[in-house]
Amino acid sequence: MVSAVGFGTCQLRLVPRRQAMETLKRGFELGVNLVHTSPDYEGADVLVARAAKEAGGNVMALSQGYGDMPHFEYLYERAHRLFEKDPLDMFGIACIDDREYLGEDVWGPNGMVRFLLKKKEEGRLTGIYCTTHGDPSYVTRLIRSGHFDAIMISTNALGFHLLSYHPEAPKKFEDIAQNRERILPLAEKHGVSLLIMKPLAGGLLCKSRAFPPHHWFASDSEPLSASDLLRHILMQPGVCSVVPGTASVAEAEENALAGHSYDPLEADCLTAIAHTVREIGSSLCSRCGFCDSLCSKSRPISWLCRDAYISNYPSETFETLDHLQYFYLHPWETAACGSCDTVTCRCPKGIDIPKELINIHGQMLRLREEGLLPATPIEDQNHHGKGPFTARVIRHQVPHDLFPGQEGICRFCLENTGRDVWRAPADGDTADGVMMGVFSGRRLIRNIPLRQDVDPGDRGHFAFVIRAPGRVGGHPLIFTLLPDTRKASLKDGAQVLCWTLSVIAGERSDSLAKTDSQRPSRAMG
Repeated sequence: MVSAVGFGTCQLRLVPRRQAMETLKRGFELGVNLVHTSPDYEGADVLVARAAKEAGGNVMALSQGYGDMPHFEYLYERAHRLFEKDPLDMFGIACIDDREYLGEDVWGPNGMVRFLLKKKEEGRLTGIYCTTHGDPSYVTRLIRSGHFDAIMISTNALGFHLLSYHPEAPKKFEDIAQNRERILPLAEKHGVSLLIMKPLAGGLLCKSRAFPPHHWFASDSEPLSASDLLRHILMQPGVCSVVPGTASVAEAEENALAGHSYDPLEADCLTAIAHTVREIGSSLCSRCGFCDSLCSKSRPISWLCRDAYISNYPSETFETLDHLQYFYLHPWETAACGSCDTVTCRCPKGIDIPKELINIHGQMLRLREEGLLPATPIEDQNHHGKGPFTARVIRHQVPHDLFPGQEGICRFCLENTGRDVWRAPADGDTADGVMMGVFSGRRLIRNIPLRQDVDPGDRGHFAFVIRAPGRVGGHPLIFTLLPDTRKASLKDGAQVLCWTLSVIAGERSDSLAKTDSQRPSRAMG
């Protein structure tokens, strides 16, 4: 038996540990007993295990595996140790269509599916699941294979989500409308539980209560409530549980309470959802790819829209690939559509493409001026550090103005541009491993451990709270990546940001300051 609403945990990498733990435990208090996590969510699975143990309930953690078979088997055994369960409730294959696309052994005689079936036969695993963004025909094959007790797919009222894109062959487009029409009844017929991800379209349908958007692109001025949207999905036959990303106590309460009522939504609420979805769908690009070959200036329209949405909705945890960044695809200061005298593009849903792209360009310029966009490969080609321990700032948010004693959240996404692996500290050891050090002058005032190992060329996140000092005025800060706290000096680390925190006159506040609007800063390789 699982809760009607579960929690997705990918976003927990973007919030301080304390907030992540409070979010999880509040959900458990309200009856959530299903949590989807993964070893590559930068320590989210460790937090889930700790929160579940402290809450004292029977929480079903859905972890998953990927990679070659030795690594897949290691991740399976790691889940046993981490969640202290034998048999495991569930274990899955992460984005199974990508596993196939990357050539990993999914269906072979010694592959992932056979391995998990064997563990069920041995009594060490109760259920097998997988996640997928495959097209409906692909999902149909998964259901009919008879191997999966549950499958996680995308479904929402909008019909697409923040990360939607039109793939190149042989991959096919994820068709959420067909998921609703074909997959839900098919899964119910075959007794396969459907777990629903992206139920809020990644924040496109309602504003996140953990990461408010920098800009709300939808034309409708009244975003829907998460609770109504989740209940709307739960009303559909075939749905077992909805699993929205949840990263604050406020979100935990709203999401969890959506599963407390079995009453159908009232007619006026259904009407409001249908109206808002039409309005949003008429102004947001679904990334269907129809227009990409129609631009007279040969701009990939859907990819420009995709990066703009990802950049403006900070709830998304996956960064755009460098060669698909907005200002790499569109390097001009003025919008290309503003000078276009041969408009050949058109949208099957009626979106005014030139008008929308001009709007997007203006917003992306503002984000770049505020220091909220990563450098493009061309801009950054001379800024990669050299040496065994160097870093590149991909994205950062740091409070600029705080009242005395007020707290603010800092977030960093860093790329390992050195030659060595960044090792996360061992559990319980705050010295042995890579840290983010916050220096005031040459004095270390805070250090924050890395949550997961980061290989050269990969990226990792830091999220933590800083408290403003009591003295009004400017306070220079240096954020530095340290090999470990036993070498806690500026010369031993890789400096990533110089910043001046302004402490302004006013009443002392213990509330967290917003980091939505930032000023330009100087990032250092």
